[in-house]
Amino acid sequence: MVESAEGPVAMRETPNKGFAVLTRLPSGQLGFRQLIKVVQAGPVPLVRVVLDSGHAAVVARGHVFYRLGMDPVSAERLCAGDRLETAFHYPGDYASTPVRPAIAVRAVEPAGDGPVWAGTVRETHTLFLTAGVLCAE
Repeated sequence: MVESAEGPVAMRETPNKGFAVLTRLPSGQLGFRQLIKVVQAGPVPLVRVVLDSGHAAVVARGHVFYRLGMDPVSAERLCAGDRLETAFHYPGDYASTPVRPAIAVRAVEPAGDGPVWAGTVRETHTLFLTAGVLCAE
């Protein structure tokens, strides 16, 4: 599921459709850009990326996630404890309980082979999963 202007959307439900997805703009702020040219590929080897937030995403092994600091890494190379770029950020002096400064990887597990869907995000080439983490398109 990806985060769109209308809420969570499964990319498999949008072949050949364009729609606005949440992304991080070059300025660092959040905004929406069009996701276009959504196509299916595969079957390809998949992994399940389990997050400490309780969410999980099944993606191609080579799908790119961003660790904190905008460090790109393929899903298969993520490690338990890796902290990922998120759609939310708290000021350094923010005091509230509980504060989740980042979402971390809990596990990366093989998930067999299957189809994947991909497209092009205008300008940024990144989008947020509904789980709140930043990925490449």
